[in-house]
Amino acid sequence: MLTAAVDSYLAMRRALGYRLRDTEMILRDFVAFAGAKQDSHVYTQTVLEWIRRANGSPLRSCVRLRTVVRFARYLQAEDPLHEVPPEHAFGHHRPQRRPPFLFTPAEVVALVRAARALRPEGALRPHLYSTLFGLIACTGLRISEALNLRIEDVTSDGLVVRNAKFGKSRPLPLHPSAKSQLEHYVEHRLQEASTCPFVFISGKGVQLHANTVRGAFCRLVAALGIARNTQRPRVHDLRFYFANQALTNSPADHQGISRHMVALTTYLGHRDARNSYWYLEATPALFSKIASRCEAFVEGGNP
Repeated sequence: MLTAAVDSYLAMRRALGYRLRDTEMILRDFVAFAGAKQDSHVYTQTVLEWIRRANGSPLRSCVRLRTVVRFARYLQAEDPLHEVPPEHAFGHHRPQRRPPFLFTPAEVVALVRAARALRPEGALRPHLYSTLFGLIACTGLRISEALNLRIEDVTSDGLVVRNAKFGKSRPLPLHPSAKSQLEHYVEHRLQEASTCPFVFISGKGVQLHANTVRGAFCRLVAALGIARNTQRPRVHDLRFYFANQALTNSPADHQGISRHMVALTTYLGHRDARNSYWYLEATPALFSKIASRCEAFVEGGNP
């Protein structure tokens, strides 16, 4: 009974655009545990026992509990025999956001150049990584979105990002310099014998895996000595770089900033502009721009 209920719950939420990979894993594990006890409904005692036996971290225990609480509420709406466990039985632990590594423009340029110098010379590999890292830095693509690009998604108008987060697709205009570099890479890429439809492929001619990209990225960053306060940059930090550069280089007037935020939200693939603020950081360049505006205002200029 609970297995069918999980199927129904996941189908309903996925129809709204959620992927729920971790949610499915958690609920399948809980249902297997409850099934072994021959429970026909969600019972608080079973939920708490299941979480305690998992012996996970406080944060993971809270994630497990919140996941089953949402599931139980869904079921209780039609069957009051389902019990909703107390949501804070394991405390109020919440995920801790890891501060992003804020690349400077010079560091991004150095990263792309180092990728272009990879061996073997003349092979696809140096073109691939220099194009991939440069593309993420100038568009804010998620690494999964970049690696899922297909040859037909590179159009004369830019990129088409298909089936991104929440199952949405979006067109992505490119700056002429980025468009030229991507087209040059694709021309080189099409000379490969591989019939793989993806833009970025491995040496074996198949879709490039994210872990392979992360490994190459970490080696390049280490070789360049790009790190501050022992914080290790991630590929995802190039997405933060794009967002902050977009804000730093936006027009100074209110309407210009508003238009930039709408465009930024579209580029990042967010449904709500509030989600884009997560990527904005107080960088020295941004503070300098704010200071200049404040000085202009004090001296009688427009705010």
